[in-house]
Amino acid sequence: MEPHVVAGTSPRDGVDTVFGAADDTDDHLTPVETYLLEALERLDAAESRALQLEAALAHSRDIGAAIGILMALRRLTREEAFDDLRRASMARNVKLHLLALEVVETGSISRG
Repeated sequence: MEPHVVAGTSPRDGVDTVFGAADDTDDHLTPVETYLLEALERLDAAESRALQLEAALAHSRDIGAAIGILMALRRLTREEAFDDLRRASMARNVKLHLLALEVVETGSISRG
């Protein structure tokens, strides 16, 4: 199968860039190509960071909900409820946010 070639370029070693083909080194990249590659790397890093932050936010909400449930059911302060959740997480060797999901689903911390 022939490599895809952007209009106005010719394939070299089967690797094409936006403005032309490149070999295995960056020696033949134009400043614009270098800039675009760096921009794509920054975009990848930003997308990865955004996914991490979305997961952290979801985990935080789950933990907050679990703390609220424990506060209401056990008549605990926020700190006491968090400490109970944290201790149970460590004792069971389960990530805090996973235990929080269990509390949200069941209303309690099982002895697991």
